[in-house]
Amino acid sequence: MTKVAIVILNYNTFDDTLVCVDSIKKFTTGVSYKIYIIDNASPDMSGEQLVIRYKDDPDVKVLVSENNRGFSGGNNIGIRAALEEGLQYVYLLNSDVILENDAVSLMQEKLELNDDVAIVGPSIINSRGEYAQFARPGVTLMSYFMCRRLIFMLCPRLGKGLRHYEFSHNEDFVFDGMLNGCCFGLKSSFIQEHECLDENVFMYYEEDILAHIMKKTGKKSFVVSKAKIIHNEGIATKNSSENRLLFTRLYRWTSVLYVLKKYAGVSLFICKMISLLNVIEWWVLSLRNPAYKETLAKFISENRRVLK
Repeated sequence: MTKVAIVILNYNTFDDTLVCVDSIKKFTTGVSYKIYIIDNASPDMSGEQLVIRYKDDPDVKVLVSENNRGFSGGNNIGIRAALEEGLQYVYLLNSDVILENDAVSLMQEKLELNDDVAIVGPSIINSRGEYAQFARPGVTLMSYFMCRRLIFMLCPRLGKGLRHYEFSHNEDFVFDGMLNGCCFGLKSSFIQEHECLDENVFMYYEEDILAHIMKKTGKKSFVVSKAKIIHNEGIATKNSSENRLLFTRLYRWTSVLYVLKKYAGVSLFICKMISLLNVIEWWVLSLRNPAYKETLAKFISENRRVLK
């Protein structure tokens, strides 16, 4: 029986991580697995609690990072541990994911049977009962501008069309690009060959990086319709809505610049112009919101880092 690695990234989500692990244990029967829980230096000490909780469980290994390394950096700890133990397939699950059936086995079947497929993902229902899986190409300069707030309000259909493919939620879908990063599986050989995941982005746009890598290598993504999960979105980043918006903007606005420059082939000059406009907007926001004023220096520093 194939043995796979299942990597779960924990950040202040002790209870949700337990539910996620329990759902894996309940439903996953078609493959053998080892679960790697990576605690991303949670300040609520949930990492230490998880170590105690699973210290006698041979199917679960808990690794605690000394600092918060973001989505890619945190997951890479688990990926490297899995590769060192010789596992040929790796599944990355957010801690707020709950399996509804033997989703891992269903995805694994498709991953093994299709040589041109490097990444698989399930059907996803969010906490509001909405279908939340997507299929999209990597961000480009055109799609970036068309999805900016003002332009998107004027041409929403065009913006959405540039960022997402339309597909039937009741059928399997194979495409060029990347699917929702809350739950997906990939081949260890693909990870090793292309040095996934890129740790130069702390959060957001990781899916776009993979989409560009997939396009460059001619590999496909596969949405497995019969594999079912629930995704309780955003648990790890929920504070007050206002603080969350600031946090989201800080990393979304800077991570996209890195992806445009590094993977989409946009010139450094254009990226710097986008950065300048974003810094000006951040400064305007700081005039009425002290939180933006307090983080202005950090925002400028992060812009400089991703544009090196």
